[in-house]
This record gives sequence, C-alpha cells and structure tokens, in this order.
Amino acid sequence: MSSLLKDQGADSPRLHHIPRKSPFGALLSRTLPEYRGPYDVGVCDIEVPVPRQTFGNFTHKSLPGSAHVGLVIDTVLFSLFYPCEKPAKPTPTAWFPSMRQTIDGFLKMAKRTPNFMYRVLAYPVAAAAVSGMTFPANKEAPLLAPPSPTTKWPVMIFSHGAGCSRLMYSAFCGEMASRGYVVVAIEHRDGTSPSSKITAADGTSTLVDWLEWSDLEWPEMRAQPLDDQALRQVQIQLRCAEVREVLGVLGRMGRGEDVLRTSLHAPEFDWTRWVHVDPSQPVMVGHSLGGSVGLATSSQNMPFRAVVVFDPATQRLDPWRANIPHPLLVVNSEEFAVGREYAIFAEQIAGTAERARGPAVFTIPGATHPSFSDVFLILPEYINKMTGLRVQAERVLELAVDATTDFL
Repeated sequence: MSSLLKDQGADSPRLHHIPRKSPFGALLSRTLPEYRGPYDVGVCDIEVPVPRQTFGNFTHKSLPGSAHVGLVIDTVLFSLFYPCEKPAKPTPTAWFPSMRQTIDGFLKMAKRTPNFMYRVLAYPVAAAAVSGMTFPANKEAPLLAPPSPTTKWPVMIFSHGAGCSRLMYSAFCGEMASRGYVVVAIEHRDGTSPSSKITAADGTSTLVDWLEWSDLEWPEMRAQPLDDQALRQVQIQLRCAEVREVLGVLGRMGRGEDVLRTSLHAPEFDWTRWVHVDPSQPVMVGHSLGGSVGLATSSQNMPFRAVVVFDPATQRLDPWRANIPHPLLVVNSEEFAVGREYAIFAEQIAGTAERARGPAVFTIPGATHPSFSDVFLILPEYINKMTGLRVQAERVLELAVDATTDFL
C-alpha cells in the first residue's frame, strides 16, 4: 500500500489512508479519527425559535409551588455535518465545548449534586481525558456544490441516546457527511442530556440539566410512578415534536431562505447554496432512546425515506403497536441482542413493521450498547475492554456506517 500511494500521479483516484490504531485511543492525538469518505466535512450549530409547546404534567419536588409544569420547548438546536469545500487550512471543532456545564450534568446523572469536593475530583480527570479534544470537521466551512447540477445532497436526521448530546456521535455523523449526506444532529432539550443551554429569542439563556424521575410529582396520577417509564414517554413526545420542527427549518433551508434572520445561533453562510440540499425525504437515525424516537416518528407518518436505529430502547414505547411504514434497518450490539430488550423489540416489530419488506436486522459481535457513541474512540483500548467491549471501537463504527450506507 505504501508503494502504491507513493506512485500515485496527480490524476490518480483518491485513496484513503487509514492511520494505525493507537492503544491509547484519542488521548494522545487529541482528535477523533479522520473520516473515510471522499468529501471534506463541515460543521455548524443552528438554534431556531419555534412556537412554545409543553409536554407532560409534573412538577419538581425541589420547586414546590412552581408554575413550571412538564417539559417545554421554545427553540430547536442542532449541529449540521455536511460535505464542504476543502479549506486551505483545516479547522477541527472542539468536541467538549462546555466542560464545566457538562461535568456538572454528568454528576447529577450519577446522583451527585455538584459541589466543591466533587468538582475538585471530577474536573482534573475530565480535563485530562477530553480537554482540547477535537473532531475532524471544519467549523462553518462553506457547503460544497453537489457533483452534478441535477443532484442534491440527501438529508439524515440523528437522535442521540439518553445521557448523551448531539456531538457525542460526531464520528458517525461525520462519516455519513463524508459520504455525501447533510446530517442534522439534534440536541434534545428533554432532560436526557447531561446539560443543554437554551437561548431564548430575547437573548436570555437557561440550562436544562439531567432530569431525575424520582424528583418529580405527577398530580394527575393516583399513584406516583415507581420508575422512569412515564417520564421517558413524555420525553419521546417532546423529541418527536423537535424532529417535526427541525423538518420545517430544513425545508426553509432547502428553499435557500436565510435562517440567520430567525436563528439565535447560525453562521453567516451564503444560504442560497442550500438549495442544493434535498430535505424532502430525510433518513431518520437514532441510538437507544433516539432509536425509539426513530420508530415513533416513523409511525407518525413523517416524510422519511428510511429509518435506521441502533439498539432501539423499545421498552420505552410500551404499550405501543403503531405501524412503521418506512424501510427499517436495525443494527444491534451483542449486549442488546442477547438481553431482554431484544425480546421486547422482536415482539413489537413483528406486529408493526410492514410484512412485505420487513426490517433488516444485524448484530455486531462483541459490541456493547454505549459503543455506538464517540466515547470509546477516545478511551484507551484496555479501558474499553474493562467495560465489556470485545471489539475495537473503530470496528463498531465501521460496521454501523457500512451497514447504513449499504442499506440506503
């Protein structure tokens, strides 16, 4: 391979150079792996105000008498990964942009109220692991024109799992963008992220931290929930609404409208270029709770070309037997495939997926449920093995991407 690369002429086809895997993950290089597709990748954040919507009817025990009931969305926030013009100088993007905010959120997820002692212990560890970590997408680079005047870039929407955020799947989203997709990674403001900041139209901001089900009271229920199932179902409702609102924003972008005029955060693009993007039939993708959202939005007849789910948390949809009308790909980890979750999934899909096509279902041997995210690409391989991962994290990503690409 090295001699072949050396002998390439200026007109030779581009060959991808696969870097040697480091046993230390990305800790030493401080950047996630390069993408394997033929296109350079750009990335940007966009936050757009939407009509206020509320979901659920619960109050916080820590806020007695509070007027805030249930979950609320006033804006939608997403990161765009897309084929971009090759920059003169690559500008990688920070993978962990709000360390203090996110660490505090993770501590709350672990049921540890952030205080001085926990911060003293957590911040140095987190800083050593991810401070300065980047992923190889060029921040706010111009959208690349499609290879043919008669073609447009297809769209993919990604829904993250509980405990994650939009950038924690940057490897998958960037890989699909490098293959010619405009990938829309939504930041769900439903209390399933460690922490997410919402900026209102007047410029004020609020934080939505991890929401613990045991901190809630449901006044309309005779008996209070004994687990997080009621909360998760409300969160799925909110996520589905966010997907629908994002579809509306993408439609405006596809018409070349300047979303900067209504966005709270958006780059100063030449928005007329975005007429080369076709958002009319996006592919819906999600992991874990995001996989549940993929199935739920499909059943709501959103205009998808296909649905792809990784380890879908189908028990979060019970009781649920709505029809799934779109072509469906399911990629499971071995951990999911041998667990109770798969039995629930198989029963649901048997009665909901279209019989004529049926779902395509694959399992990645040795993979664990969290290994679809970026985290295991960063950690050293020996730590990954301690968590139960018996295959290289890069291999999990490669198989997930290739299965998705082949299916589509």
